[in-house]
Amino acid sequence: MRNYRLQNIGNAFRSTSAPVQLIVINALVFLLGNLAVNLISSDLLQYLALPSNLRQLPARFYTIFTYMFTHVGMGHIFFNMIYLFSMGQIFVSLLGARRLWFVYIAGGLAGGLIYLILYNTLFSESSAILLGASASITAVAIATAVYAPNMPVHLFIAGPFPLKWVVIVVIALSTLIDLSDNTGGKVSHIGGALFGLFYALRLKSGRDLSGIFSAEKVKKLQKKSKLKVYYSEQQEGSLRTDERLLNDLLDKINRSGYDSLTDQEKKTLQRISSGK
Repeated sequence: MRNYRLQNIGNAFRSTSAPVQLIVINALVFLLGNLAVNLISSDLLQYLALPSNLRQLPARFYTIFTYMFTHVGMGHIFFNMIYLFSMGQIFVSLLGARRLWFVYIAGGLAGGLIYLILYNTLFSESSAILLGASASITAVAIATAVYAPNMPVHLFIAGPFPLKWVVIVVIALSTLIDLSDNTGGKVSHIGGALFGLFYALRLKSGRDLSGIFSAEKVKKLQKKSKLKVYYSEQQEGSLRTDERLLNDLLDKINRSGYDSLTDQEKKTLQRISSGK
């Protein structure tokens, strides 16, 4: 019975969208972390945070990953998850769930690395810690805005506004104003933004940095392993056709906006991005 329930939970998790999956992970870490802090020790949360002190890093090497799923305070996680859901939904509709996971994690890593580099070269403080998904979400937002800058976005009852202006305003308000407040977090935002920009520009030029997780790459890796998956020539041709269609549709969105797509093109975009 217990295994059956766990299996149902796993199936339910896999059936949700990628933005919701990321939100669930962040929420679970938040709940478990705060329970541990209140029931066991207030020092436990720091073991999930990325320390600026390089001497602490070898023993806490894993924090370069855990920090991007860890939050302190309801306001901190609430606003991050709202932004992640809204930007994540747009990203997935354009580029798919696999790429969202890649940009979220890689953007978080870039933000963490920039934070470590700048804190140990420009700032004198050596006891700071970094927490939160902001760098990862900034990477997702920038990548989306660079790839489809003119896509219309409705904000509550206002709009539509071009996506690029929405993201620029959010970046200005959350990152560029008053760097003396939450310096480490804002430094990590810059790292995430730089990765999102780099990823989107490379993708628009035909180079997908997340390609290692694509069906064709996985197929090559599986050929080297004992478990092999065989693709027919028809399936391989379909993959290549879908890739060309996706590039054409994204180019059209970039030129004229999402509303310029026909109903059939919108359906095709949704089919490809969902992996069906």
